[in-house]
Amino acid sequence: MKNRSAASLLSFADSFTIVNGLMGLFSIFLAVSGEMVWASSFIMLAVLADGLDGIVARKLGSEIGKYMDEFSDMVSFCMAPMVAVYVFYSTSFVVTTENITLLFSCGIFLIGGMLHLIRYHIGNEGYFVGLTTPAAAMTVISAIYFSPPWWVISLVLFILSVIMMSSIPYPKIEGILSIPAVAVILLTVAFGNEFYILLLACIVLYITIGPFHVIYKSRKSEVGQR
Repeated sequence: MKNRSAASLLSFADSFTIVNGLMGLFSIFLAVSGEMVWASSFIMLAVLADGLDGIVARKLGSEIGKYMDEFSDMVSFCMAPMVAVYVFYSTSFVVTTENITLLFSCGIFLIGGMLHLIRYHIGNEGYFVGLTTPAAAMTVISAIYFSPPWWVISLVLFILSVIMMSSIPYPKIEGILSIPAVAVILLTVAFGNEFYILLLACIVLYITIGPFHVIYKSRKSEVGQR
């Protein structure tokens, strides 16, 4: 790696990671421009790019993939949804209960996402420890699509932050399970409306049922090894 440029370290798999980060950046620009539906769509496209980079990286390898992935996820799944919340609720730094609560909740969400990403990259489990940042980000954009009161979204952000930082196990969406997941995301991007309800329902189901699936598989594996 000595005397090699940063660009020379890139592989084909890293292109999907770059797309992930760019989608997050464009989502921020769109949110600031008031295009909230498009901003949400670009976060979902970032989720798809994030899934693809993992698949390609496992097959082709990447020298710097895990580092790039962390930075891209920070932009797309931690910062972009918080900018969407900030703009959607017309948040400012004027001292009011609403503004202070929203700013605090967004800050906690960002910290929770950062800590989850760090924990993921130093771990070696066959599952996620804590809720993933893509799942948390899609929960946020699905929730604000239905325009809940500011205190509801603040509560959602706080709960998601706690779960991201927790030790609760969550399964990886891969193999046959990835097909319906991708389908729901694409349908939501293409048609919106009632598909946001379906997307939110699927994520809530993952959040509530996912840990039990991991525990069940772990216990089944332990029994099989005896």
